[in-house]
Amino acid sequence: MSTLLKAVFLAGSLLFSANVMSKDRDFSLSFGNVQAKTLNFELSNAKSVSVFVYNTAHDELFSEHLTDGDHVTKTYDLQSFEPGTYYLVAESEVKIEKYKIQISAENVMKVEKTPVSTINKPEYTISGHMAKLHMSDVKGPVSISVYDLSNTTYYTSDREYADGKVDITFNLNPQTANQYIIRVEENGNIFNKMISLR
Repeated sequence: MSTLLKAVFLAGSLLFSANVMSKDRDFSLSFGNVQAKTLNFELSNAKSVSVFVYNTAHDELFSEHLTDGDHVTKTYDLQSFEPGTYYLVAESEVKIEKYKIQISAENVMKVEKTPVSTINKPEYTISGHMAKLHMSDVKGPVSISVYDLSNTTYYTSDREYADGKVDITFNLNPQTANQYIIRVEENGNIFNKMISLR
């Protein structure tokens, strides 16, 4: 009985550790008070996060790459912005979050403090010629294909994942091709990862 109990505790601690390590890679964005047309926000775990502000016509109005580390406080002056709808997008290697900013005709700014969309990007672990694809919080069907630079397809899949997790390991043969592309499509978002074996 004690061996079984030890095994359960070991498995539980490993799962907890993996979850904590995954969360350590995710940034966290929180907005402060909105004053006039000044936007204040904080980013935790901002080791490599790009921040963009754009309008509804998808014109990029501002961008910045943050690499400062654990905790970053930013203030953006939006005084020159006309009344309308704008978006603040924060993007890391792991996810993309999009926040809506409204400026009324009376020049009053309102920020939705929860993202209007969050995209969790595919994560890859490469070891030799083995490539592991991991995705979490998957909603809807996911299309995955693996092909080389000559467009020879080695793997295709188009399916839904009931538990919301994708874990697939690919054995990429270096004798067949020295570069492979793993293409993942989920909810209209397309992610391509090139893997060089030599």
